[in-house]
Amino acid sequence: MMTHCPTLAAANLALENLDVAVLVITMLGIAGFGLYMGRREEGAGDFFLAGRSVAWWAVAGSILGSNVSSHHLIGMMGAGLAIGFAQSNFEYGAIIGLMVLCFLFLPLYRRMGLYTLSEYLGRRYDDRSRLLYALTNMGFVTIQMCGALILGAITINALTANTQYEISFEAAVWGLALFAATYTVFGGLKAVIYTDVLQSILLFGGAAVIAVLAINHENVGGLTNLMDKNPSKFHLFLPADHEQLPWTGVLTGLMVLHFNYWATNQYIVQRALGAKSGWDARVGIISAGFFKLLIPFICVVPGIAAGYILNLDPVNEADAAFAGLTRELIAPGYGVLGLVMAALVGAILSTIDSMMNSTATLFTFDIYRQYINPHASEKRLIWVGRGVMATVVALAIAVSLQFGETRSGVFLTMVDYESYLVPGVLVAFMAGIFHRFVTPTGAVACIVVGPLASLGVDLGWPEVFDGGIQMFHRVAIVTAICYAVLAVVSFRTQAERSPDREQYLWARYRRDPADAADRRKSDRVLAAILVALTLALCWYFA
Repeated sequence: MMTHCPTLAAANLALENLDVAVLVITMLGIAGFGLYMGRREEGAGDFFLAGRSVAWWAVAGSILGSNVSSHHLIGMMGAGLAIGFAQSNFEYGAIIGLMVLCFLFLPLYRRMGLYTLSEYLGRRYDDRSRLLYALTNMGFVTIQMCGALILGAITINALTANTQYEISFEAAVWGLALFAATYTVFGGLKAVIYTDVLQSILLFGGAAVIAVLAINHENVGGLTNLMDKNPSKFHLFLPADHEQLPWTGVLTGLMVLHFNYWATNQYIVQRALGAKSGWDARVGIISAGFFKLLIPFICVVPGIAAGYILNLDPVNEADAAFAGLTRELIAPGYGVLGLVMAALVGAILSTIDSMMNSTATLFTFDIYRQYINPHASEKRLIWVGRGVMATVVALAIAVSLQFGETRSGVFLTMVDYESYLVPGVLVAFMAGIFHRFVTPTGAVACIVVGPLASLGVDLGWPEVFDGGIQMFHRVAIVTAICYAVLAVVSFRTQAERSPDREQYLWARYRRDPADAADRRKSDRVLAAILVALTLALCWYFA
């Protein structure tokens, strides 16, 4: 029989003592491990970049932990139910973004010895671009942190409602934020990275349990049978007029968002900057890509299967798929349910701690040391970073409690807001590493015009054409506008050009002497295999 699960709030779990004990012990163990790993952070390089000593496997685990959060377990399962396998474009497109980071941007970032990505814009252009990037990235990371807190708290409240362990929305917000802060504030990036590894293992383990049980449920009968039941749900590319995932937008605007997220995003790239060698950074990035290929099968496909297991309305009740499947498929009282809950909580924490650390890094180096105290000692920088983390946590708690009452469309709203700033920033980075003619004023104009052009296209499109413009299409159009503005302004300000600034090009920095002495070439082989697998999956499910 199909289980009725009308809303997420009604999909609470019958948690028992052993499940709660497993959840609490697991979370306390992770926090304790993070504090232990970060106990000897002395200099700024240790605190903000883990002493540039991170091995490839830790880079991979931390990238996954920073990226994968509650919106994968909850949002992607819901999207699988509502839209189908096309939601996997967010994962397969990420592989291209990871390759752009690995082989285009990363050589410059590491050889320049950067702490923050805004440092690159400062050296390539000037402090105006550096400050613009720092402020916008800090703002968006803080907003994303609030989104993770709100969605995580809503889910925890819903899953524990009407049980003896019920946790209110407000208590969940406080608990998630303060728990992440305990090891992040005192442990620095090393604590964040190694706890992210454990939380990634929990996430994939918990999601895999639900996926295996859902796909092999008697109403589903395995993956092949599921594909035969509803083949239309397994098309990766949807018609060009699709409201959410048109193939034309997927191959244009969504790719712009991928390039920005994976290659010019501080809290993702910071993990690779902390690697002990270029080889470790690249292999870590590529290894994370292999795990990204698994996410559609442990998050999206179970959502499709949920349509045959749960009695859900795909339009209004899709977000209940995770909670409904968990309640239906996992018996309480054996500790497995506690591990699944730990996977959900860990996914939220690993995103929040990464955002806290990257925001502190941006403020400390791009604002405090640049404008307030250029001669600050390393200990002073560490304590400033800790103070920023505490401030950001307090702000995120306040905002989440204030706006959490809406409790709808949190992540969709964040993606839409992010898309307004992405085109100008990405074009400034891309043009900076490939073109000598780009000037500082051209870059500033490009970054500033991005949100203005996005707003203009949104408002003007319905006046010229019938109906509004799809978000990914808008991003593609605005990206072209930003590049045109950058080129025109740069050609009119050629007097600003400087050989010192124009040395920071990919052509000069693409080869690292340290890599030339390193005979390990497995990163290129692994990258080729990863890209080939991605293209094969795209072709198969097209």
